[in-house]
Amino acid sequence: MSQSPHAQKPPKRISAAKRAKIRRRRRRRLALTAVCVLVILAVIILAVRALMNHSSDPNAEDDTGTSAAAAQTKEQDEPVYEPASVSLIAVGDNLIHNTLLKDAYNGNGSYDFTSFYEEIKPYVQSADIAFVNQESPLGTGEPAGYPSFNTPQACGEALIDAGFDVISHANNHAMDSGSSALYDTIDFWDSHASDGIIRIGIAKDAADRAKIRYVERNGMKIGFLAYTYGLNGYSLPDNNPDLVSLIDKDTIASEMAAVKEACDAVVVVMHWGEEYQDVQNEEQEELAKFLTENGATLIIGGHPHVCQPCEWVESENGNRAFCIYSTGNFVSAQDKSATMVEAMLQVTLTRQTDGTVVVENPGVMPLVCYFNSNWRGYRVIPMDDYTESLSHSHALSGRVNMSTSNLRSIAEAAFGEYIITKTIPTTYDTEYAKSHGATDTSSADGSADNAA
Repeated sequence: MSQSPHAQKPPKRISAAKRAKIRRRRRRRLALTAVCVLVILAVIILAVRALMNHSSDPNAEDDTGTSAAAAQTKEQDEPVYEPASVSLIAVGDNLIHNTLLKDAYNGNGSYDFTSFYEEIKPYVQSADIAFVNQESPLGTGEPAGYPSFNTPQACGEALIDAGFDVISHANNHAMDSGSSALYDTIDFWDSHASDGIIRIGIAKDAADRAKIRYVERNGMKIGFLAYTYGLNGYSLPDNNPDLVSLIDKDTIASEMAAVKEACDAVVVVMHWGEEYQDVQNEEQEELAKFLTENGATLIIGGHPHVCQPCEWVESENGNRAFCIYSTGNFVSAQDKSATMVEAMLQVTLTRQTDGTVVVENPGVMPLVCYFNSNWRGYRVIPMDDYTESLSHSHALSGRVNMSTSNLRSIAEAAFGEYIITKTIPTTYDTEYAKSHGATDTSSADGSADNAA
């Protein structure tokens, strides 16, 4: 009987040899897979170990090329500074004209200038540091006003009594009475060095000029330098070209570097600009930027005899300073409304934990120089205390506009947002610095007169 066409064929038999060959192939594949897995695991383990060794290796470099050991050493080497703050006030040109000499004269060759400063004494004495520009020499010779000034040393005594401890003589009238009067001036201030008084801008010789002059308060050293544009045509003596510090960029940069190395901050006083101009010129702005680039923290300007604006100055290297271009006069007998408006700059200098010192709370308290119709009774008062009654009795009333509103407008035009009401400065300590955000942002000497 024939087989049905749909009947299944019997399975094909596989020889024992072929089955053995298939088994060997499967075993090779399994072995190869196992090897691959082991290789992958080994690579992973080696990579993990390498990372662990790199992180623990003190000589390993990070992505910036700095080794961990070097970074740790650098962090340990960088000092951490104690936060601290000091208050500083600065006023303008103390310009003793003839009528002021007459007002201060007591007879028998003696003078008393203390009443000139009595009403602003509380503000000066309350500051940690107080600066004034003494516009004339304090020679022992015959007193004189304009045009060649020589002021009795009793005026210096009055400034000390008022509370000033940093005195500049780098100005255009420094040589008015010759070099002998300046040496008298140096001797006078040095006789008060034990009282914490420092002079800036004048020097006995090159070695004296090289001394770092600073005031130390609250553990902070605030260094001071002062320079003038010229000397009214007078020349420095051949045997002492350092008697008065003149503006010279190379010298300034060198001296600033030395002070910056020794002190926490550098304050630079500049006698510059144009007289009776109520805004700064391009040269002042260029010099302010130069001083900032070289590390100035605060720049105090004078000479124009009127107030000029203040502003923050930033340099390309990242340094930042606060600059007042002119504080105006302090006391004088000039006869313009604007020459009677004066500035008392008030700032706080705060040292942060990385050692940098910043200017905080900058403000200008306007002052007025008052004297009565007899050109007597000279005194400096806060503008807030200058009344309409005083404006009517002022010696310049009727000659120029001495109204309270006019003087206020002059101050506002110069200082705008920085004007403050009469304010007694605060003597600070480190607790102030700590409580006012001093965080890481990354004492004694150390060694009718119209013209000015």
